[in-house]
This record gives sequence, C-alpha cells and structure tokens, in this order.
Amino acid sequence: MIVKIKNFDLKTIADSGQVFRMNAKYVDFYELIAFNKYLTIKKISKNEFEFSCSENEFENFFYDYFDLSTNYNKYKKIVKSDDVFLKKCIEFSGGLRILKQEKFETLISFIISQRKSIPAIKTSIERISKLCGKKKIYKNHIYYTFPTPIELYNKRDKLSSCGLGYRYEYVVNATKMILDGNLDLYKLDRLNNEDLKNELLKIKGVGEKVASCVMLFAYQRYDICPIDVWIRRVLDKEYNGVIPKEYKKYQGIIQQYWFYYANSHKIF
Repeated sequence: MIVKIKNFDLKTIADSGQVFRMNAKYVDFYELIAFNKYLTIKKISKNEFEFSCSENEFENFFYDYFDLSTNYNKYKKIVKSDDVFLKKCIEFSGGLRILKQEKFETLISFIISQRKSIPAIKTSIERISKLCGKKKIYKNHIYYTFPTPIELYNKRDKLSSCGLGYRYEYVVNATKMILDGNLDLYKLDRLNNEDLKNELLKIKGVGEKVASCVMLFAYQRYDICPIDVWIRRVLDKEYNGVIPKEYKKYQGIIQQYWFYYANSHKIF
C-alpha cells in the first residue's frame, strides 16, 4: 500500500541510533523487523512511501509504531530563535521519528550497545535472533524474530557466539530477572520517570545512559535525554554543557536531532 507521510525519512530513522533492525537494502528501500513482523518500505516520492503490509496492519500497528499521529513540526516551534546549531540539525534530519519499540528487545539491545559501534550492535542482535528467535518466512523472505526471554535464556550457553563479550553476563542476568518475576517491563510503564529509571538501574549492566535510552525508545519518555559521547560534545561546544530549559519537555527528541547530525558529520 502507498501512504503519504510528511516529516518521514527512512535513512534518518534507520541511522539515528534508536533502532537496530531497520536496514537499507538499496537506496530508498528499507526492511524492518519489529514485534515479530517483517516490513519493507520504499520511498516513491518526497512524501509517498510504499509499505509491504496490508492496510489493516498499517493502521493498527505500523501507524503507531512510527508515531505517525504526531506532527513533528511542533518540535521545530520550540527551537530558540538564536539556536543556529539546532536549526541546522533539524533541517538535516527533519524526517526523524521516535519509534515505539518492544520493551525486552530495547533493553537487551541497549545493554549490548555499550562500547559498540552501531554496525557491531546490529550484528550481535542478528546473531541472537538467528540463534534464539523463531524462523519465519514472508513472501519467500526468511527472517528471524527477536527472542522472548525464555527463548533467549534457553540458548544462553551458546550466546558467546554472538559477540557479546563482557555484556553476556548482563544479558543473561536481565533475562533471568524477568523469568524469575523480579522484573516486569510492562508494569514499569505505570511508574513516573524517577521510579522507572531507578528500577532499570537495578539491572546489572544498566547505567544512566542505557536506562535513559530504554526510557526514551521503549517507554516514550520524551523528556529524558540519553547522554553519550556525541551529545556531551554537542552540549559542551554549543550549550555551555547544559540543555536549554526551553527544550526540557522534549529533550529526548531534541537529542535525536543533535545525535544524528553530529554522528553523521563527525563534526567534533
């Protein structure tokens, strides 16, 4: 089906460091595996995209997954008039969307992400999915779902082949916490930001940055800003080390514009 969407750029979303199973097959053609579903998206024109799913699946799942109900122009309106840098970032990455991702996959993905490049993270996640997930076929295309906690834990003795390094212990520990009933990622949704972060920080291997990423990408806490090396450089160089108060409400989204621009240009 063909859909008209404004403020939607496939490359920006796929390369923004928030999702690790959305990849370019060729120019303007991407594949995505999310919530056990396989999807291809092809850019037809500036605001037209062809989705491989049915109209029903688009309306009942992917519309919300890609946050298409939100007019991202509202974030541009909060930019300070003298903030030339952020204006440049938004102009470059105006088609950004914050995806609403599955909680367990997001937690494990960002535990793995520590001290790894985006390509290396993607490789580890694909290996885990092939090792532990379910094999599925969509129109003659074979893909593997991200495993459930029990699927992952049952193959824990073979996870060393997935390039996890020291993160192996953290992945197994987090999975076991869920299976033992000591961690319910869906009940955490009810908590306020402070309590949610504190619960996530109880997981071995989850620090401030990983917790913030999980809060932003799996719980849609848009007022949470993960601070990595790129964002720290942006803040130090452009904002005297502090996020402007005008951006606090949506600092997680503003952070994505900063990150994508800075990481793409390697400007610092």
